[in-house]
Amino acid sequence: MENTEKEQILSEIVSTQSLPDSEAVGVLWGLLTRAANLVDGEDKRQRTLSLFERIPEEDVKRLLKDASVDSLVFMDPPLETVLANANEKPDENSIMRIIGKLRSSRDSDPGDALINLGEVLKRIRDHGFKTGSPDKEILASARKALYLLCIIAISKLD
Repeated sequence: MENTEKEQILSEIVSTQSLPDSEAVGVLWGLLTRAANLVDGEDKRQRTLSLFERIPEEDVKRLLKDASVDSLVFMDPPLETVLANANEKPDENSIMRIIGKLRSSRDSDPGDALINLGEVLKRIRDHGFKTGSPDKEILASARKALYLLCIIAISKLD
């Protein structure tokens, strides 16, 4: 990968600081996806997983302990009640299970927790939150977590 691509993505990540939270979440998710596309993999999910695997465990643990992640994981009302689809069944892909695995694996399996955090952030981006409460708190926390994840991930690209 050329350094100019990495520098351009990094510059765009930093420029999101001037955007409203709702817009920044979408842009940051797009930039994370762009960074993942610079990594080998068969599909988008595999490239994202490959990018996450490049992040050292200590960096992952630090991210998982950030106040923004705590805010998402321990929200009141719980984030899963806000994100859950009315018809969603409690299967392996349900937001309830994903957030539950994120909560339970933050210390024991940071790699798995990072994958689940990525899925939570993707679902927040997909949900289309507005600027009212509790959306404002969700968007602000998601923005910070995504910003940190983008900065860490881009720094691990070759």
